[in-house]
Amino acid sequence: MPRPSPETQQGIGPAKNQVEVGMANSDLEFLFHPKSIAIVGTPSDPSANQGAGVFLDALLEFDYKGHIYPVNPKISEIRGLRAYPDLMSLPQTPDHVICCIPASLVPQLIKDCASRGVKAMAMYTAGFSEAGEEGRKLEQELVRLAYQGGIRLIGPNCMGIYCPSTCLSYNPLLSREAGSVGLLCQSGGVSLGLSIMANFAGIYFSKVISYGNAADLNESDFMEYLAQDNETKLIGAYIEGVRDGQRFIETLTRAAKVKPVAILKGGRTKAGAKATASHTGSLAGDEEKWSAVCRQAGAVQVYSSEEMVDFFEICLHMKPLKGQRVGIIAWGGGPSVLATDDCESAGLVVPAFSAALCQEMRSFMFEPGSSVSNPVDSPVLANPSLLSRAIKTVADSREVDVLIMRLPFAVARPPFDLEVTVATLEAIIETSKSIDAAVAVVQPHGDTPESSGQFLGVQQRCAEANLSLFSTTRRAAQAIGRFAQSISYLEH
Repeated sequence: MPRPSPETQQGIGPAKNQVEVGMANSDLEFLFHPKSIAIVGTPSDPSANQGAGVFLDALLEFDYKGHIYPVNPKISEIRGLRAYPDLMSLPQTPDHVICCIPASLVPQLIKDCASRGVKAMAMYTAGFSEAGEEGRKLEQELVRLAYQGGIRLIGPNCMGIYCPSTCLSYNPLLSREAGSVGLLCQSGGVSLGLSIMANFAGIYFSKVISYGNAADLNESDFMEYLAQDNETKLIGAYIEGVRDGQRFIETLTRAAKVKPVAILKGGRTKAGAKATASHTGSLAGDEEKWSAVCRQAGAVQVYSSEEMVDFFEICLHMKPLKGQRVGIIAWGGGPSVLATDDCESAGLVVPAFSAALCQEMRSFMFEPGSSVSNPVDSPVLANPSLLSRAIKTVADSREVDVLIMRLPFAVARPPFDLEVTVATLEAIIETSKSIDAAVAVVQPHGDTPESSGQFLGVQQRCAEANLSLFSTTRRAAQAIGRFAQSISYLEH
């Protein structure tokens, strides 16, 4: 479908009567496969590690295979690369330009890009619609010039593209390992923080797009691309505002039918909405309308970066759910009660076990203080063989669809609890291979180095075993509830 002309775009906020601008997958594919990149505004100081310096460091750290052209008239060399005074002096036309120069200089850069035949520009430069009326007019001028020159713009006021499979990155701290999660973010800071948080949890990305003010390419363009991208299996989005509300709803609905989609909305409160206007120049929209949009489209709504990562975790590692009945196996009566509340509050069901199942459980869980109804809590659970038997007995009963396994609190009494945790975890991992029920593991921990270290060890082992791990039953329950919700939206 045709690219919109600048006249059909409404600047900040939702556009009305905008022409339909859906794109085929191949229309944006070129953005992720540039054979050469020019960084215009490369720092004069080789030690600079902000702005353009970070982009250059990231490409070098990722061992980008194409040509890198630093552009700065004040230097002749940086990081072992020849630098050029301007775009017109480059030996070849770059496929992609990263813009890091002052806003007032950008119109001429776009004209130079058009003269050279550049097809894409990611604009780190800020100071446009988010900065007031003069910035808004300047942004409109950029879009007009880019449209005339056949250039697609990402941004302004953004970080651009992270695509590990093609060695593209906007920060050297990100992982070089490619995965199957697609992420689009209106905020560069959120895109970086969320990506690093996910990487720490063993979650990796196919593509991440930080698109800022969305002057040209916007949330609907990138959502549509990710929905069709074969390398992307699930989608997350941080959005402050949309350009065309109707088109976004239609695009989101199509995406949620083929892949799980989670939306983190920025600017849900009055103060947050005011902040979005000065951040990316977006009109936020009210919270009730956004919630309705997500329900209508079939996307799940999350309320923090942590919840977004939890959603990724559950989608990547949990077996398909056949229902929302949860069995809880925990250590301690109080934690079991709280886990039950967490599950029910998340829209899950914690059913009482049948008399027959309870009787079978009591045949080997007869210690005083044992509870076998649901949740299950007994001193014998410290015995790996009996724990395995309990898991298998509950799963084989077909009375639950998913099991939440809450491990003892990390290093409450080291090294005893560490030994118990390791043995318990291995029993859970082995038994989970032979049951149909899905399994999630919860490892509560404190803020001490020892406790956090144990959690990281458990996290690594769960990732190896393809089991979902959470730090609280509340986070586990919320993620499972959203996973069930997203599955119900998919077309089968």
